Amino acid sequence: GHYGRGVGVFFERENQSLMIVDDVKRELGAARLLEIEATFKEYDTDNSKTITPDELRAILVRIDERATPERVEEIMASADLNADGVVDWNEFLMMVYSSEKAGHETSFAKVYRKVKATVVRGVGDAQHSYTEEERVSFSEHINHVLGGDDDGAPYLPLDPHSEDLFTKLGDGVLLCKLINDSEPNAIDERALCVR
Repeated sequence: GHYGRGVGVFFERENQSLMIVDDVKRELGAARLLEIEATFKEYDTDNSKTITPDELRAILVRIDERATPERVEEIMASADLNADGVVDWNEFLMMVYSSEKAGHETSFAKVYRKVKATVVRGVGDAQHSYTEEERVSFSEHINHVLGGDDDGAPYLPLDPHSEDLFTKLGDGVLLCKLINDSEPNAIDERALCVR
């Protein structure tokens, strides 16, 4: 009777929310999902596929935010849609999506925006983190310093809100130009293979 109907409604709601998550994943695309997943892993230090109040508290301490039990509880509640005491991947994804696409900024979304570190894989298993602000700042600096350089023209301007900082610096030309800007003739530019 009544219990069975409740379970049916619950599964219907679960299926509906999973369909919404699938739509969100499609809209965001693979590259953006990887970025968001890298940030999720910054929080999920025990790799349990959930963010616990303790993991959130550690993040708050790391970014010099108030980490009182009340604050942690309030931030968790803003993203914990099924009220199970943790924030899972789908809840995290929906929080990021609603913050970026719909402008619905929960207190968890504000913390996310402040953390928003992207993990870059280096040689071997090395990983490096950087913040969105650092990427924007470095990109704008390079655009400013090398903007009038003829050899830099095919690379510039760097779009500070994309991966240009990493992809366009890959062959070393802009890095050499940047070094020579701060220390003239440190690198013999005749050795550069320019486009």
